[in-house]
Amino acid sequence: MLLALSVILLTFVFAGLLFVIILFMFLLFDAFLDLPYVATQRRKIEIIMKFAQVKKGETVVDLGSGDGRLLFACAKKGARAIGYEINPLLIFITLLHAKLKGFSDNIVVIRKNLWKADLEVADVIFVYAKRKTMPKFEDFVYKNVKKGTRLVVNTNPFPNKKPLKEEDKIFLYQV
Repeated sequence: MLLALSVILLTFVFAGLLFVIILFMFLLFDAFLDLPYVATQRRKIEIIMKFAQVKKGETVVDLGSGDGRLLFACAKKGARAIGYEINPLLIFITLLHAKLKGFSDNIVVIRKNLWKADLEVADVIFVYAKRKTMPKFEDFVYKNVKKGTRLVVNTNPFPNKKPLKEEDKIFLYQV
């Protein structure tokens, strides 16, 4: 009996340590990306959604969708929300929440490098990236979207374009 309890206890300890190590690896991996995971604050989501003016039936693309906060905000408006994310843990969390909240039909997360994202389908695009990456993002986005696409950028603006609106380090552009 004591041996069985010891085996069970060691199994739980090992599983816990393995979970912590895997989580640390994902976070370490994420730190070296062009788009590290940073959860968007609720007040910023409100500004982003106000700027984006997402309408029912539109398609929204979030480049580096993280835990899906913006995808859910768009899905609640009746939009088709597509996230590009390479962190499998964040994809799992987003898809699990989508299933539990009944948004599975509106939310898709694609595990693909964002530089290979299909932007032509987007009516609205969300971008949050490091300042040093913004010139590359600006070039990529403006070359690959259709005319009229709304771009909402969080924190670091495009260096060569003038935003239509700006509030609390949220910037709105339109191609």
